[in-house]
This record gives sequence, C-alpha cells and structure tokens, in this order.
Amino acid sequence: MNNLKRLIYKSSGKSPGFSLIELLVVVAIIGILATVSVLAYNGYISSSKKTTMRSLMQAVALAETEWYTETGSYFTNTENDTCTPNDTTIEAINENLFDDEDVIPDDLGWSMCVASAADGGSFQIFAEQDNGGADDIMCLNRNGSIREAGEC
Repeated sequence: MNNLKRLIYKSSGKSPGFSLIELLVVVAIIGILATVSVLAYNGYISSSKKTTMRSLMQAVALAETEWYTETGSYFTNTENDTCTPNDTTIEAINENLFDDEDVIPDDLGWSMCVASAADGGSFQIFAEQDNGGADDIMCLNRNGSIREAGEC
C-alpha cells in the first residue's frame, strides 16, 4: 500500500500551483485594466459635469428672461463685459434668479457668473472649471449660443 501511495503522490518535479512569474503577470494585467478603467471613468465624469454646466447656463439664461420681464433689466454680477466666476457669484445667481434655491450646486467643479453686455441691454454668462486651464471656459450670450475656450 505504501508503494501505491508513493506512486500516486509522486511529484514530477513541478508543483501543481502557479509560479511566482505567472502570478505577477496576472496582477500586472489586472493593474493595467484597473488603470484604464479609472481613467475612462474620470473622463466620463468630467464630460457629464461639463454637460450639466451647459444645461445650467441655459437655465440661467431662461431665468434672465424672466428677470428682465419683471424688472426691465438683466441681473448681472458685474457691469463689465467680463466677469470672474466664483462661489460668491454662484450664490448671487441662486439668490436672485432662483429665489435662493440651490439650482447651481457648489460641488459641481464649475463656477458661473453673469456679465453685462451691450451697455446693460444684454448679458453674457461665463462658466469656468475650478482649477481648470484655458480650455475649460464656456460662455453663453442672450441668443443662447454657447462658445468655448478662445471663442469667449
């Protein structure tokens, strides 16, 4: 019986498990796939936030039309033809145009402001990504056309 056990359990010199190299290759492949997945996910999130900001800019433009109907002038954060978007300008827009509702969230990663245009006879909405570059700027005029980056 002992000879039979030795014959069954006799090793051919290789272990029945995985080698260290095989395990390292599998871990490296999983790491590469995870990295690609995270990068794709971050790109998707960034693009959806930009689309959300475009929609919010159009909502502000509609609210501006209502504000003009009620007051005879447009709400602006500044009388200049450009402005610098920040948290304060978002609060002012939410307070004045949306009756203090949190329509434009603070945690979107984008800021917005409204500047005067055509000597107060129009407006222009500027949006800028927080900590973004020169390409992360959008603007919308009263006619509803959205331009990006160098076109603003």
